[in-house]
Amino acid sequence: MSIFAAIADTMAVLAGYLIGAIPFGYLVARAFKGIDIRAAGSGNIGATNVGRVLGRGYGWAVLILDLLKGLLPTLLLPKLTAGPSGEISPDLAVLVGLAAILGHTFPVYLKFRGGKGVATSLGVVLALDPISCALAVLVFVLVVLGTRYVSLGSLLGAAGFAVAHFVRTPNPIRREHIAMTLFTVAVVGLMVVRHRSNIARLRQGTENRVNFGRSKEPNGDGPKPSGRPGRIGIIVVIGLTVLTLGMLGGTWLVHNASRTIEADAGPWSLRETDRLATGQQRVDRIAFAPGGDLLAGICPRYNRLLIYRLNAKNHLEPVGEAELEGRPVGVAVLGSRFVVLQRPPGDAKHLQPGWWEVFDREGHRVGSRQVTGFYPDDLAASTDGRRLFVLYSGRSEGDPAKPLGALEVLEVDAESAIGRSIGKVSFEANDDPERLTVSASSRYAAVFLAKSRRTVAVDVSNPSLPVVVGRTSPVTTGAPYVSSARDSDWIMMPAGSDGDTIAIEAPDTTPAETGHLPHPDYVVTSRASDSSLEILQTRPQHEVGRFPLLGPFNLGRTRPTGLAYSPTRHLIAVATRTGSIHVVELRTR
Repeated sequence: MSIFAAIADTMAVLAGYLIGAIPFGYLVARAFKGIDIRAAGSGNIGATNVGRVLGRGYGWAVLILDLLKGLLPTLLLPKLTAGPSGEISPDLAVLVGLAAILGHTFPVYLKFRGGKGVATSLGVVLALDPISCALAVLVFVLVVLGTRYVSLGSLLGAAGFAVAHFVRTPNPIRREHIAMTLFTVAVVGLMVVRHRSNIARLRQGTENRVNFGRSKEPNGDGPKPSGRPGRIGIIVVIGLTVLTLGMLGGTWLVHNASRTIEADAGPWSLRETDRLATGQQRVDRIAFAPGGDLLAGICPRYNRLLIYRLNAKNHLEPVGEAELEGRPVGVAVLGSRFVVLQRPPGDAKHLQPGWWEVFDREGHRVGSRQVTGFYPDDLAASTDGRRLFVLYSGRSEGDPAKPLGALEVLEVDAESAIGRSIGKVSFEANDDPERLTVSASSRYAAVFLAKSRRTVAVDVSNPSLPVVVGRTSPVTTGAPYVSSARDSDWIMMPAGSDGDTIAIEAPDTTPAETGHLPHPDYVVTSRASDSSLEILQTRPQHEVGRFPLLGPFNLGRTRPTGLAYSPTRHLIAVATRTGSIHVVELRTR
């Protein structure tokens, strides 16, 4: 900061004090009634005493003037010091506001004997934090209406401002927030010190009440004190205790919510970079576009396709939302577009076959819907973006009149997004195909059968003649694994609907252009039972760590429903049953 900027800031703070020190209560009483307000009523120069002695109209006038002498300097003086560069010290408004409050409380014009600073403080906090100020005003009004004690309303209103401010401010002791934090503490402390005589009278039951237009008592000195010393003291103690506990609890809640979730697993440090509430009741499957700049997800409750962009900080930004005519059950990436597999809604799913549709990067439909089999369950795309694999259950859903469940191979035209069936392999009637994965070279497919809990291997190297080449033993555990072939091809074996699994590369591996890597060293699987991601080394298979998936405010659990991985950006995306999406970054340890 230059010497001229320092001088300008000092002058702004001094001006804030001198403006705040203007004793409007004293001046109004002297000008309109010819009396010294310091010698009448409680002797205070504030709006409450002016209104009690001179009348409510004068009290409101002083209240507005005192509020403005806190509001206007705080808003305008920092801007006047900006100069040609336009630079404003981030703490200057706080210092000017505090100077205005001190000016009212200790005015140089009245030998430093001023008011309690309630209205001026209100004007300052209105300029600095209007949302917290609104809550403070609400607390003040409710307390005054309920008890008719302005002093009690002022104290609890100040405490309410502090609670609201700390709840809304993440990391209040960081450099950018420390000035406002100290200001908040100072204002509440000053309010308590300046009201210490009122607190004593509240405890004794001798504090005057505001009459809200009621006629004065027979003695002519205003409303009678309550005469119940114990009850008011209890109200003060309980009110301040509740607000203090609320402030501490709210501060802890904000700090906990702003805490970055991190964990170490094998060669990585995992860090959550974003957690977005989509506004949907549930998000199931998700998929990254090539390059990892876009993420698509499906909502089966409201039949929606959601598309988000990931910015430089790996935060999700909404791009587009498409309303679907059917219930989405799967999403895949075909070239640079998204494909959504859908079942007819409601009971129509028993009467009509399913279909798939193609959407561009903004969520606009490309071409028309393409009909597939009855009861579609899953789909996948080949690595070259030319073929689509669609899995449907058919007769396995219980209707013997339906065709057998099958895995269908389609060739898709890149321009028109029209698919042509080129091959199909059917399953047995008692099979219930549920999940589908395709190998890194797209020469093989693996289909998980829900009823028998077996996995069927399908050779699709000749897409016009896919062939079942084997079945595994029933899956007894939910542990996923990678199956590798001698030709360096590999496939993620599906482990059923209890979780989702992705394969990730070692940190020193360079991603291929297709995004697939031979022989992945690790897999990540979602665990709904303990709301976490489990990271497993593939050879030999063993767990190397877990990453917790937490609910709102970093409290409680959430149920993961889908996983996606971007090898280009080293990001894992997790969809949840509550409709949120977590983005987790992988960093080399």
